[in-house]
Amino acid sequence: MQLRKVIRIRALLLAKTGLRIGMSRDQMAIGDLDNPVIRNPLTDEPYIPGSSLKGKLRYLLEWSLGGDYILKAKERHVYASPDPQDPVARIFGLAPENDSKSLEVARQRGPTRLLVRDAYLTPDSKEELERTIARGGYLTEIKQEVFIPRLGGNANPRTTERVPAGARFQVEMVYRVLDDLDEAYFGKYLMRALELLELDGLGGHISRGYGQVYFLHPGKPLEAQEGLDLKERLEIQEVALAG
Repeated sequence: MQLRKVIRIRALLLAKTGLRIGMSRDQMAIGDLDNPVIRNPLTDEPYIPGSSLKGKLRYLLEWSLGGDYILKAKERHVYASPDPQDPVARIFGLAPENDSKSLEVARQRGPTRLLVRDAYLTPDSKEELERTIARGGYLTEIKQEVFIPRLGGNANPRTTERVPAGARFQVEMVYRVLDDLDEAYFGKYLMRALELLELDGLGGHISRGYGQVYFLHPGKPLEAQEGLDLKERLEIQEVALAG
């Protein structure tokens, strides 16, 4: 097993609708938001954790493949395929059980192929979003919603923070190619997961209109990319390794 090359994917992720990736909160003060977004603790800017993006891609690919990914996932948190050629486990990684059979499968499968970086706001998008400061948020919008119980009918207001539609984040992924199967899986499965993400969404409250995203090529004019195939809207660079 040898690392042949890496495939680097760069893109801008455009939030076509409000995007909300929440953070956990142990304590709340009076006047705090009910549902804040996750922020970089050094800059206080909202960002997309690589774990959120990678996890959603994996989830969508598993659902598109169906079968044991769905049925047997009920027994464990993640379905652990016994096949070393399993596409989900090869692309996204899988922690093996601590028994000799699982460890042997993990040895044959090799390392996780896909790395997903945290995605941060582009400088021009941050500049555009700074106008939101005057409306009470910092690079975000505060959306007021009302929950009405089916019985009783009394309205319960709640506040939700989200990144406004139009924001753009810099996405970078690295895909490791160790053999011919990895080469085939890149086009067959990883590209499928990215296409599904555009059809589904990212973050919370997708069924209520949040989280629609669209990939854009970072080196092409934004207005010329609407309607292009996904692969044309990604910057894909193959880096061969010497030796």
